[in-house]
Amino acid sequence: MHIKSINLQNFRSYGEKTVEFSSGVNLILGGNGAGKSNLIEAIYFLSSGKSFRASSLGQMIEWNKKFLSVRGKVGDLDLEAQLIRSEETNGNSRRFLINSVDKTRAKYLGNFRCVLFDPEDIRLVSGSPTRRRDFLDAIFTSSEWTYASALSQYNRALKHRNELLDLIFEGKAQVAELFYWNQSLIKNADIINKFRREFIDLTNNFFANHEDPEIQKLSIKYFPSIITAERMQNEEKIDIRTGYTRYGPHRDDFEVWSQNFENSDQNMANWGSRGQQRLAVLAIRLAQIHYLMERYGETPVLLLDDIFSELDENHRKLVVEICQKHQTIFTSAENEALTYLPNAQIVNI
Repeated sequence: MHIKSINLQNFRSYGEKTVEFSSGVNLILGGNGAGKSNLIEAIYFLSSGKSFRASSLGQMIEWNKKFLSVRGKVGDLDLEAQLIRSEETNGNSRRFLINSVDKTRAKYLGNFRCVLFDPEDIRLVSGSPTRRRDFLDAIFTSSEWTYASALSQYNRALKHRNELLDLIFEGKAQVAELFYWNQSLIKNADIINKFRREFIDLTNNFFANHEDPEIQKLSIKYFPSIITAERMQNEEKIDIRTGYTRYGPHRDDFEVWSQNFENSDQNMANWGSRGQQRLAVLAIRLAQIHYLMERYGETPVLLLDDIFSELDENHRKLVVEICQKHQTIFTSAENEALTYLPNAQIVNI
């Protein structure tokens, strides 16, 4: 699987832009603010219908425009993802097309998979649990409709259950009304947990068998917040008093640990240097590539946004070595990147 070309209309700083890619290594060069990351974001949007940067999808639409379109030639398919701004509701709707035929997002997802390396990834190790949950969700919602649907239904049920807990506390609703939302939470939490556990298990196996001795020392400790009918019944009174569902996938977390440290607390967030944390993030993204290849039997496209500025010399070389096996699209503000990628197709922005 590889992307041959992409066409942008009204996407952030691009009114109209077409870029062609080689099936090997591609390097997007340009100064700060030139729009390199915008191009990476557009490719990610074409793949998933989502943004890895915007707090709301509407931020991707060029100022004073009503829609955006990203079209790409991926293998033998013509893919297109659109975002339309509604003046009446001030909301946004998405449209997906394959070979000019409208498709649901369920049918669209999985036709083009990519893995993103982003400088903000360092927060996977040192940031909040929300950041790590978002990372897990992004792996699956960009390629697996079963997970995307379960997560959407779970979040909807969680919102309604929490609202209902407040009403019960105020005497405006009955406890029996919780049953429907409880069942929805349990059913969809099981699906979410299954995917997350599978990824964590495969990642730890990937680390243990990696050729890099530093990656071999890494492991992921997963802390799932399990939701069951028995637990919900036992903690029902506390939930009503607090007005919040205090357990479930929305409270999951994981930590990255290493055997490098003699201290009993080996959590990389507490004891790892910035360089070691960067290596851990790189290893997690490599595990994501491995997961997609194992699960779907396809090679994802790699998107690396200013990655060289975040890695030391040895791990820059490791990334370059890995990229020879994939279609890869780098961005860089410096020509120094050419030292590592002498055979890359250059795209000047």
